[in-house]
Amino acid sequence: MAGNFGSQVIAWYGDLLDQYIDDAPDAVRWWLQLGFNLTEAKHRLLPDRNNHPSGQVATNICLDTVTTALNNFHEAALTSIFLPSEPFIAMGVRPVSAEAISNFASGAHAERGFAACAEQTGIPETYCSYHKVLMGMASSGVLEKPRMLASCSLACDANNLSFKALSQLWGIEHTYVDVPYDISEDSIAYVADELRELTVRAEDIFGRKADKDMLQAAVARSQNTLSHLAYGLPRRQGRLAASDMGNEMQQALAVHLALGTPESEQMAQQMAIDFAQAPAYKGLSLVWVHTAPFFSEPLQQALNQNSQAQIIASEMLFDQVPLKDEGSFLHGPDTPFEAMAERLVRNSYNGSASRRAAHILRLCEQTHADGAVIFCHWGCKETAGAAQLIRHTLERAGFPALVLDGDGCERANNMEGQMSTRMSAFLEMLKDQRMELAHG
Repeated sequence: MAGNFGSQVIAWYGDLLDQYIDDAPDAVRWWLQLGFNLTEAKHRLLPDRNNHPSGQVATNICLDTVTTALNNFHEAALTSIFLPSEPFIAMGVRPVSAEAISNFASGAHAERGFAACAEQTGIPETYCSYHKVLMGMASSGVLEKPRMLASCSLACDANNLSFKALSQLWGIEHTYVDVPYDISEDSIAYVADELRELTVRAEDIFGRKADKDMLQAAVARSQNTLSHLAYGLPRRQGRLAASDMGNEMQQALAVHLALGTPESEQMAQQMAIDFAQAPAYKGLSLVWVHTAPFFSEPLQQALNQNSQAQIIASEMLFDQVPLKDEGSFLHGPDTPFEAMAERLVRNSYNGSASRRAAHILRLCEQTHADGAVIFCHWGCKETAGAAQLIRHTLERAGFPALVLDGDGCERANNMEGQMSTRMSAFLEMLKDQRMELAHG
């Protein structure tokens, strides 16, 4: 009852904001900031004890990053989710990604009004909803002009288009890092030079230097963070994840927004401890592919803190992690730009869809998952195009996979009844398969 009441209050809050986006954008911005700051204070005082401690750290990282940026957005660096954060960290700037801002707007039930604002300016209805919501926040005036715009080509078509449009809207330069499709040392060298240019540009914009020692220390923490994630992955097998769909997205955001910070390293270290100490789990364990609709009630009921089924690993948490048979890092913190470039080039989202499928298969194998859910987010051509190849790759290896269409940001684009029916049928199939194996 308390949870339903809380959801109703948040929905009312979102509806209220929708009514004033056009007439009072400054007031909407103030109310959003107030809501996010109160939420951050609440989570610091009363963390969600249902989640592992590492999940609580992830929540704090995301809330701190986004609220800090929105409280002073005219001094922020707005980036795309896959762009390395270490150059900004080394100059005392905390970047915030487009996807994180849209996720928070969705959490406040305010995404519908911003999506409508974007569509009124000519943004197609079929455009990625994360970027559509961001464009609506910017075009309405709710989102202030940031100090810097920077993005990379990985792995979203909308990145380049959205940031170009924002550059024109706000009248500020857009710094773009192009990541070659080819996985090679030449590609790494090319991206390393682009990241050097990005850093010089950021130094000019923010009027401060990226400290060399701080940059190397941040890259070292990044590699330690990813190594801890790789170490802990197989230790998740048969253990209670104690997570929910919202927390899964927060963990993924934390290792992109804050990779290179002590907090993200602490989160990864704590994850290994949490799963080592977690009680045994007898229900179904799933690998989740791509973004997740954390607000979907049917999926929450099926996977959040449920003894019957859980998410054991999310692809977006491990996209930068070199897994078994993928080789370790070739470049260390002493060559920080090459190390960051290598992470971009070798990211599981870069290159052919078969690379991504093989990476997801390793997630299933190392966690001994019962199956996988491939979530085709609204407007994401990358995942829609790769979904069937990923499914066939997993199923040939013995891991059943469900391709589920929906939206991780905008509620209106989700067919809740259909998702519920298909998820329920998939889980029943996995249960039957497990019983057959047990009696085989």
